[in-house]
Amino acid sequence: MPRCFLSLVFLLLWPISLDAQPSLRVSSLFSDHMVLQREQEVTVWGDAAPGDEISVVFADQKKSTVCLRDGRWMIRLSPLKASRESRDLSVSSKKENRAVKISDVVVGDVWLCSGQSNMHFRMAGVENAKAEIAAAHQPLLRFFTVGEQLAQAPAHDVAGKWQGATAETIASCSAVAYYFGAELQKKSDLPIGLLVSSVGGTRIESWMRPETIAATGESRSLVDQWKKMSADEFQKIAAEYRAFQYQRDHAHPHQVSAARAKGEPIPPAPKQPRTRCHDCPSSLHHGMIAPLQPYAIRGVIWYQGESNSSQPKSYEKLLPAMIADWRQAWGKEMPFLFVQLASYRDTHPAFRLAQQRIWQKTAHTALVVTTDVGDAANIHPIRKRPVGERLALAARSLCGGESVESSGPLFESMKIQADRAIISFSHCSGGLMAKGGELRGFAIAGSDQKFLPATASIEGDTVVVSCDQIKAPVAVRYNWAKMAEGNLYNRAGLPAYMISTCDPTPVP
Repeated sequence: MPRCFLSLVFLLLWPISLDAQPSLRVSSLFSDHMVLQREQEVTVWGDAAPGDEISVVFADQKKSTVCLRDGRWMIRLSPLKASRESRDLSVSSKKENRAVKISDVVVGDVWLCSGQSNMHFRMAGVENAKAEIAAAHQPLLRFFTVGEQLAQAPAHDVAGKWQGATAETIASCSAVAYYFGAELQKKSDLPIGLLVSSVGGTRIESWMRPETIAATGESRSLVDQWKKMSADEFQKIAAEYRAFQYQRDHAHPHQVSAARAKGEPIPPAPKQPRTRCHDCPSSLHHGMIAPLQPYAIRGVIWYQGESNSSQPKSYEKLLPAMIADWRQAWGKEMPFLFVQLASYRDTHPAFRLAQQRIWQKTAHTALVVTTDVGDAANIHPIRKRPVGERLALAARSLCGGESVESSGPLFESMKIQADRAIISFSHCSGGLMAKGGELRGFAIAGSDQKFLPATASIEGDTVVVSCDQIKAPVAVRYNWAKMAEGNLYNRAGLPAYMISTCDPTPVP
């Protein structure tokens, strides 16, 4: 990436204040126990008095710069080799004769873990949480949970700190991120860092720059709704929602417990404000993504879409645009791994198909199937281990160069023979299998496009689909349902992607 572009990105991210005379300060991303990205240029930045000479020392490197007149400085370390060794990184200022020491720094792979509530879902709520948390002890797996921050312009910094993955800390970590990182760390024996930046109930537009949204031509009414809002009104709405969150997550649960203990009526739950800053386009990009740039990362895992699931066609433009924009900001075509939404009573299959199309059209991405770990009654299924581990398989295959199967069976072609449709697959990985009984989840249609449940059987690397009522089939679907019940897997134990050989039904 050209250095001039990196400098431009840096200037855009940090607010200018010519009157400020800050003493030496390093971005909060650089703290004890952090993980630095291996084999990439590593950027370190912060504030200091204008004109002060700032030096960074780490791993036999010493780099210096002069702080700009606006009080900002940025230093780039040459690419580092992976290292499990705990070392110190020091930042010093010549004029102030002051130093900041950051301890227990290791070098490995850093992943940005972003999205909405299913990424934010913490280890405290997973299946068998008590045992899972008690077993957590991976000192070379570290995580930094970005504090929730909404903004109308790119923020200066974020709140948070690096922590090692232990039984004492891991309950508050994103479960998908933890299982992903733990599996990568176990297989690679490298330090793994997780930058977790996620907020529940958020639309993709909140995570995108305004220019990026505008270029897609999508979400104009949403943008128009928010663009004239004053800073005071924005902060008022944010404060009201924070107060609601406190009541919902802390005060009300205690009130409920107290009422039950006394045998008194349960108090009503707090009412969510009608307007939330979470819905403001770009507010989370400004508050929780922009301040992370240009911290060196290996790639991104993304679990989001529930709040956009009624707009699959729009999402097909928005997500690729966001991927391209984040790649430009970080200066490389970094891998982007994302999660296909799990089965749920309100998630239309057309959205999952849109996610599948995005994956197939966007280079250097991976999509993991989770229809088999969904819950009809809960948009937040508690089985997060398979999600994280499948993402780790995708990372190992896509960017680790390992010859591991990371994909379930994927539709390759359909051939009609009399009254049967024969479906061929790639990624069969030792053969196809129906997990837990007879093969299910297939439907078939004739020229009228009226789909009926089908009988399906595995024959080698194909599935033969038929229905007594349809003599001349033209189309097949698999897992085309809100609560998908298909059980087709490959021998690697990975579930098949959905199939729709015709144009999808519009979302109602």
